[in-house]
Amino acid sequence: MTGFGIATTSADGYVSPDVLARAVEERGFEWLLFDDHSYFPVDTPDEIDAEFRARLPLIRDLPVVLAYALSATQRLVVGSGVALLPQRDVLHTAKAVATLATLSHDRVVLGVGVGWNLDEVRNHGVDPSTRGAVLDEQLAALGLLWGEEVAEFHGKHVDFGPVVARPRPAVPIPLHIGGPSRAAQSRAVRVGEGWLPYAGTSTPEDVRRARDWFAEQGRADLPVTVSGVPGDQKLAVEYRGAGAGRVLFHLDPGPEDEVVRELDRLAGLAEHLR
Repeated sequence: MTGFGIATTSADGYVSPDVLARAVEERGFEWLLFDDHSYFPVDTPDEIDAEFRARLPLIRDLPVVLAYALSATQRLVVGSGVALLPQRDVLHTAKAVATLATLSHDRVVLGVGVGWNLDEVRNHGVDPSTRGAVLDEQLAALGLLWGEEVAEFHGKHVDFGPVVARPRPAVPIPLHIGGPSRAAQSRAVRVGEGWLPYAGTSTPEDVRRARDWFAEQGRADLPVTVSGVPGDQKLAVEYRGAGAGRVLFHLDPGPEDEVVRELDRLAGLAEHLR
């Protein structure tokens, strides 16, 4: 049976993440994912949607948003969709995510990606052409930091240790790999518990082809969660038919009353599709 959730942005001046998360949980959704941007480069290409462009500088800090959302809920799975890990320090990330997982009784999912805004990546001191390699090393390092008594990692882009890192999650934190590229899909096959494509860049046919490719790689059971799906019944059915096990409806940030009305509509749609 297809699962349903919400993918959204937590932005300054709009509904707070704790209020939003409580409303999402009350309406029977299973997952709530937030996106991640640290700031907005002024020179971002003009083809970016004007409304999205205006909202980007307002995005709140992801770990703080997740903490608020988790503290307000009991059952809801909360996570990143996606965290731009190459722009973040891996040691701080390991501690933040593990802390969230232990305090929430393992209700955290970590969706990760390399990022699309090359200036944003570059201004964090990362060569955009290496961001995939950086992410690969970070994911390997996270596994050690979360799983070993004493962890160390020596790579081209990530280098530390030996270190003791606490807290350590009681169960593995689910890693879902975002991105439409074959490189992202390969990463999901190698180290992911799922592939997390965005509806704006991956069509139902793209999902179908990816599922076929996963089967060829021996990962026919790799879960697919499509994020940012418009609240349209036909499209949700198409993604489900293509093999998506979970559909996360897109929800624009807004005032609480507007967001709640849209959540009511999306909850009705999800109930109809179950």
